[in-house]
Amino acid sequence: MARPMPSPLAAPDLTVTTNLLDLVSAAADRYGDRPYLVPAEPGGRTVSFADVLTFTRGCAALLDEYGVPPGARVATVLHNSSLAAALFVGVIAAQRMLVPLNPKSGPGELDALLAHAGPALVIGPAATAAKVGRDVPWLTVDDGEAFLADVLARGAAYRGELTPAGDDGTPDAEIVYTSGSTGVPKGVVLSHRSLLANALAMVEWADAGRDDVFLNVIPMFHAGGQGFPTLTPLWSGGRSVCVRSETALVRFWAYVDRHRPTWTLVVNAYLANLADRPQRPTAGSLKGVLAGGSALSPELIHRFEGTFGIPVYQVYGMTEMTSLTTVEPRDRAPGERRTAGPPVPFARVRVVGPDGRDLPAGENGEVLLSGPSIFTRYEDAPELTAKRLDGGWVRSGDLGHLDERGELTIVDRMDSMVIVNGENVYPAEIENVVPHLAGVEDGVVAALPHPVTGVELVLVYTLLPGAAAADDAWRATLLAHLSPFKVPRRFVALTQLGVDSFPRTPLGKIQRPDVQRLAVESLV
Repeated sequence: MARPMPSPLAAPDLTVTTNLLDLVSAAADRYGDRPYLVPAEPGGRTVSFADVLTFTRGCAALLDEYGVPPGARVATVLHNSSLAAALFVGVIAAQRMLVPLNPKSGPGELDALLAHAGPALVIGPAATAAKVGRDVPWLTVDDGEAFLADVLARGAAYRGELTPAGDDGTPDAEIVYTSGSTGVPKGVVLSHRSLLANALAMVEWADAGRDDVFLNVIPMFHAGGQGFPTLTPLWSGGRSVCVRSETALVRFWAYVDRHRPTWTLVVNAYLANLADRPQRPTAGSLKGVLAGGSALSPELIHRFEGTFGIPVYQVYGMTEMTSLTTVEPRDRAPGERRTAGPPVPFARVRVVGPDGRDLPAGENGEVLLSGPSIFTRYEDAPELTAKRLDGGWVRSGDLGHLDERGELTIVDRMDSMVIVNGENVYPAEIENVVPHLAGVEDGVVAALPHPVTGVELVLVYTLLPGAAAADDAWRATLLAHLSPFKVPRRFVALTQLGVDSFPRTPLGKIQRPDVQRLAVESLV
């Protein structure tokens, strides 16, 4: 019997809803046959809230059949779809531990991640199984609609008892592997409470209700695709449309016109792509677009909002906090200073100096984060866990400051700082001016060794179609925004490093360490 769930728009009580199974059961009871997962394309099956509970029972039946007991690990290697979203909810609510993996990963990376996670079963297409070198139990899924129907049928016939593991929210829910933008991927272990708290916080921020529709274009193997667009509507009674990221990028406004979403979450590169394309929506359904993942220039925000009339809300977060941790306030007035916003409900943010003491408003230091959405540990990495988890706070490794309103601004990564002629320089300070450089599409700062200054700053760039390099004009623009010692001495086209496009993570972030390595190899 489901435990009672508090109203999603009342003061939340995470001591009552402590397990994803609680949420699934209560949502089925409250919202019943209302649609929850809506197929992106016509002809697919709509999954109701009642279906989600049935699907969860079906997952339990299927995993029992494959000898995967509660607490064991199940990996999924799937692109975004209703099935991917249903498996994310169903496997965890069936009290197994999910390991969602990137289906675009190469054979070597998949082998390494599977070896690290040690799943008892992998669910994915035959083509992916064929490129895996490890001998792991594999459940082939090539027809998502047929598999969805099969699991629902198993759930309808299931006579077992689903029992939440524990009542304090601490049992492991999943391992999410980081994108690797700051190094090798790390296995971040999230609990049931982490997932529930983060999603419920966003219910409060968005004042989400039954009429809200969430367009999910963030991959389900990333925490950003799991919370706001997938779990938030389970709390609120809204609908979710789960679309493969690449498809949605090409047909974004078509999906907006078809499904009339009220909210979506994108990475900043996605936002820039939409702003530069001529397509326009005919439906005016979007209340806002949440955007984050890297520095977002005020110029891009202004251009997007001016073009589409849709508010952009900057966000900041990390996998170790189950994604979104700060979001700009919804009552931001036009022309107000833009930040990454204050903490979402339940979350806490501090900025500290080298001695660990809190810094005053406006002073840069390391950003520390805490709250019930905090991760449990790094899988099989106790030393790293001890280094990053400090008294209930996660050390983000990001440099930033809080303003007088308690809103956060991120400056750069702490480890990105370079010293030029004795002066501290953060590359992101320079990269934030790139949108002002005429003709430049993207720019990344690399630091090369120099016999006199210690470091020589180089701006590696790509040009917009039809644009030409303009070193002198760029230098003048940078000097108008930055101190002279922060202005790069050289401007180098990316093609001079032997590549045509910037290396990016699956979410579109430029991988600065890879650009740095290419620059050193090609220019030193």
